[in-house]
Amino acid sequence: MAIITLPLEENQLIDLARQLSPDGKRALLRVLLPDLTSFEDLVEYGRERIQAVAQARNVQWLDLTEVEREQFMEQLLHEL
Repeated sequence: MAIITLPLEENQLIDLARQLSPDGKRALLRVLLPDLTSFEDLVEYGRERIQAVAQARNVQWLDLTEVEREQFMEQLLHEL
């Protein structure tokens, strides 16, 4: 198998990366960030937990706007 080297400037490489499919971008991130799976798992855990906390307070997390979510989080932080 022959190895081909393409001289690319960084901005060209970034432009190419932007053209990748969502799955291609995720694969590229996994190469660049080896711990991405752990981070994604942590994000998913956080998403599940905040939805559970909201539900326990009769709040529908998915129906909240971004501002309302921030206000909800602020309220939780002040209760600690």
